[in-house]
Amino acid sequence: MMKFERIIEKPVHLPIIMEMPQFPCVKLDISNHSSDFIDEFLQHRENDSWLLMSHYAAQGQQQLWTAWLLAKRAFSNNKALARSLDAEFLRYIAGTHHVSEAFKKAGIHKEDDSAWLIFLPNHVADLDEIIPSFSLDEFNSGVATLIEKLNLKMIEGKPEINVEGIKKMGIPLPESKLNLMDSIIGHIISSDLNS
Repeated sequence: MMKFERIIEKPVHLPIIMEMPQFPCVKLDISNHSSDFIDEFLQHRENDSWLLMSHYAAQGQQQLWTAWLLAKRAFSNNKALARSLDAEFLRYIAGTHHVSEAFKKAGIHKEDDSAWLIFLPNHVADLDEIIPSFSLDEFNSGVATLIEKLNLKMIEGKPEINVEGIKKMGIPLPESKLNLMDSIIGHIISSDLNS
């Protein structure tokens, strides 16, 4: 009698996207902002975990979490090029070695009618991992406070890939639209190489 071996296949589910919560950010209508809007924002924000970014600079959850992770690691390892967390995050988003260039590429411009209010959460270190730690209630409260003090309003929108932003930030467009996020992540990672 012939003996058969039975092979049991176990499906392996690989995550398509990062296993992170939604990045804490909201889109704001800044069409009525004054010329000293940025100075007012800097005075009213609680700390450098809050920043404003141009409407075209937020290209999706993976982009935002990747830049956050690299900025947090840079500060944890005393290798940050910027003096503050918000500037280091913006440097990674812009894909540059120079902080001043980051503000030109991804910061607020006079002609912007909308912007992203970004919150960079604290983290907990778990072995070799850096995991975000924040309360959604505290985030919402911080957003409400800033909106009231700056006389702004939230508008609909979520961070998503947009070709306008890709071009403005100097991200090389791949041949296939399927590789857009790969190009965006590569742009972030190249921040430490591009001088």
